[in-house]
Amino acid sequence: MKKIFVLVIVEVMAFVVPSYAQQNFSIPVDNWTYSVIQQLQNRGYLLDLSPGLKPYTRMQVARALENFRSKVDVSKLPPASMWLVEKLDREFSYELRLLRAEKQTPDTSIVNARFAEEAFLNLAKGDYKTLKQANKTEFRPTLRTEFGFDIGNHLSFYTDATVDQTLRDDTLYTGSTKFGLDVLAQQAYIRYSSKYVDLTFGRDYLSWGYGYDGEPFISTIPGGLDMLSLFVKTHLVKFNWFVAQLDPLPEFTPDTNNYLPFGPGPTSGQPDPTANRYLTGSRIEFNLDNKVFLAAYQAALFGGPNASINFLNTNPVRVNYETTINNHLGVQTTNNFLGADVSVFWPKDFNLYGGLLIDDWQVDHKVKGDLKPNLYAIQTGIRASDLLQSLGVTGTDASLQYMMAGNRVYNQYSWVSFQKLLLRNYPVANPFGDDYWNIDLRLSQWLSYDWKIGFEIMHLEHGSSNIYGLYTMPWFINPAITDSMVAAGYRYKEPFPFGVIQETNMFEANILYQPASNFYGQAMISYSQNRNYGFVSGVNKGIFSFLFTIYYNFTANLPFN
Repeated sequence: MKKIFVLVIVEVMAFVVPSYAQQNFSIPVDNWTYSVIQQLQNRGYLLDLSPGLKPYTRMQVARALENFRSKVDVSKLPPASMWLVEKLDREFSYELRLLRAEKQTPDTSIVNARFAEEAFLNLAKGDYKTLKQANKTEFRPTLRTEFGFDIGNHLSFYTDATVDQTLRDDTLYTGSTKFGLDVLAQQAYIRYSSKYVDLTFGRDYLSWGYGYDGEPFISTIPGGLDMLSLFVKTHLVKFNWFVAQLDPLPEFTPDTNNYLPFGPGPTSGQPDPTANRYLTGSRIEFNLDNKVFLAAYQAALFGGPNASINFLNTNPVRVNYETTINNHLGVQTTNNFLGADVSVFWPKDFNLYGGLLIDDWQVDHKVKGDLKPNLYAIQTGIRASDLLQSLGVTGTDASLQYMMAGNRVYNQYSWVSFQKLLLRNYPVANPFGDDYWNIDLRLSQWLSYDWKIGFEIMHLEHGSSNIYGLYTMPWFINPAITDSMVAAGYRYKEPFPFGVIQETNMFEANILYQPASNFYGQAMISYSQNRNYGFVSGVNKGIFSFLFTIYYNFTANLPFN
C-alpha cells in the first residue's frame, strides 16, 4: 500500500499547476442537480462534464457553467433549457463567485469552508424506492449534515453524517440501529486537487457508465467506497484509477461440499474463514468533440483470509488477466472484469449509449469445467429531448433503456464465494445483481420553471439463481456429461433467466414542484404486478406504492456569504 501511495503522489506532483479557487467537494448522488445536468447534456450542453464518470464536484459544475455561458447566449435558448440553466446558476452561485474572484486574483490562496444541512422528509408505502419497502404508511426522514473545508487552493477535507430512516425498510442493510436511528456516512475523504488531477483518500461515491439505476460494473447503488482514487482530467482524455476495501465475507458457503473442482472443502462443523476483499479498477475515456465518448476499463476483485492489498493487482497500467493467469499472486485468487462503453450525442437532442462488461468468456472447450456459460452484462439506451419543439413545446425528455446480466455474473463458485461483487450486502453494479433483464421507459415534461411531471413503465424478469443464492454448476456435477463429449462439441445450455422467474410490470407517475434551488416537493405513485413474487411459483402479488418527499437544504459558505 505504501508503494502505491508513493507512486500516486509522484504522478500528482507532476501535474501541479498554479493555485485556483476550490470547492472541490463531491455532490451527493441523490442531489437533484444530476437530473438537471443530464437533461442539459441530452440537449448538447455541459458536456465538459464527463457523462460517464461521477460524482461531479461543485467546482467542476461551476466551471462547466462558466464555460457554457462564455460560448452560448442563454437568453436565446428554448424556455425549458433556460429554466434548467437558471436552476444550476442559483445552486452554484457561490462557486461562480469564486471563479470570478479567481480571475481578479488568480494566485490568491483561499481558505474556504462549507456547511450544509439537508433534510428529506418522506412519507412512504409499498416499494417506494430501490431496495426499500414499507409494509404500511411510514414517515421516513433522512437528515444529512455535511461539512467541508479547504486549506489553500489544493487540499480539501469533507465529511457527512447521515441519519437515514429509510434504511430500516431495506432488507439488505447490514448496519446497526442506535437509539432508534439508522446512521450511515457516505462521504468522508481528503482530496488533493489541481487543474488536471484529483487524488482522493477516504469514502466517496463512484460510478462508471451512462445509464440510470445502475451500471454494468460499478454504480452508486451500494453507497460510498472506502478507497484511494486518482482522477486525471483533460478535455480529450480522462483516466480514473481506484483501489477500495470492501467489507469482509466468509470464504466458504454452505454448499461448499456439493461440488469442488479444486480440492476438498472444510471439515463439517468447522467455522468458515473470513476473507478480506478488495476491488480495484482503471478506466480511460476519450472525448471526441463533445459528441462521442468512448471508454474502456479493467477491474479485479481479489483477497482471501488475512489477505492484504498487493501492487500486482492494483497497478493501474498492468493487465489483470495476465497477472491472474500466470499465478503471480500465489494463494490469492482474483475475479477479473473487462468492459467498454460508448455514448453518442448526435444529432442534436439525442443521446445513444451502450456498455458491455465481460466477467468470464470461455475460449477452450476441452473438459467439463469449460462448459460454464459466458458471463457478461449489457446496457443500452436512447434519450431524446424537446421532441415537441416544432409544436412550440419545450422541456420534454424521453428515455428507453435495456439492461441484462447473465446468471453467475459478478459471482464465483463456492470455493471463493467472497468474490461476489457485493458491498455492504448491496450489488455494486445495479439493484438486481445478476440473472435478470429489464426494459425501462421514462417520459417527463417541464410545465414551467417550478413544475415537472413524469411517467415510467418498467418490465423486469429476475431469476432465483442470482447473486445471493448458491452458485450452481449443473454442467459439472452431471455424470452423464464427460470430457470426451465436450471435446467432441457438446455445449451446455440453460434458460435465461434461470430458476423460478419473478416477473414485474410497473407503472409510475410523479410530479415535482421546485420553486427554489434549496427546496422542492415531489410525489410518486406507482403500481406493480408481480408474478412468482419472492421467487415462489404461483404466488402473484400487486403492490401499490407512493412516496411524498419534501426537501430542504440550508448551506453556509465562508468566507463569502
